[in-house]
Amino acid sequence: MTTSTAKILGPDTFRAMPWRNGLGTTIELLKQDLPGDDGFAWRLSMADVTTDGEFSNFSGYDRTLLLLDGKGLTLDCGGVPQRLDKPLQAARFRGEDPTFATLHDGPVQDFNIMTRRQHCTAVVSSALHPAESTIDVDTDILLIYAVDGELKLSGVGLDNLNLPTQHLYVTHNPASGTLHCHGASHILVQITHHRSLA
Repeated sequence: MTTSTAKILGPDTFRAMPWRNGLGTTIELLKQDLPGDDGFAWRLSMADVTTDGEFSNFSGYDRTLLLLDGKGLTLDCGGVPQRLDKPLQAARFRGEDPTFATLHDGPVQDFNIMTRRQHCTAVVSSALHPAESTIDVDTDILLIYAVDGELKLSGVGLDNLNLPTQHLYVTHNPASGTLHCHGASHILVQITHHRSLA
């Protein structure tokens, strides 16, 4: 990894955009567009879910959804229910599966990772505050989101980096090795391109 490949993005760089089904708004943190295509290879986003309802169709994508805030929700993903009622609990499902969300007790905020199946895959991990986690890094793109406080990062070429709350750290071709995270809840995403398409 070189310094030029790494950056920190804050809320002022995130953008709001309507859901495909028009029933809500997504805050897009970052995505990688596909050249000559109206889709994307991968995307990180957050959304407020205020009512029960159907999720937008994202055929060809694999999805991971984590609960950020609220009392939780249950996702019916193609007839398979997945209940989220603890912070950073995750559900994984295919974008083409009919998915319906039922709120448990009021609105929730969630964090979404989507990867286009034919192009890349994502490994998603998380830890709650007070969080201390050790993660093996071996990937093409490393993304780390500090959920609720300043996150201290060290290892894999990082020299005690402090990531501010609600900011996203992103680096391409990070050094392989052990990453140490502590000080705040966090979500870590490792995206690997399929070698035949990278």
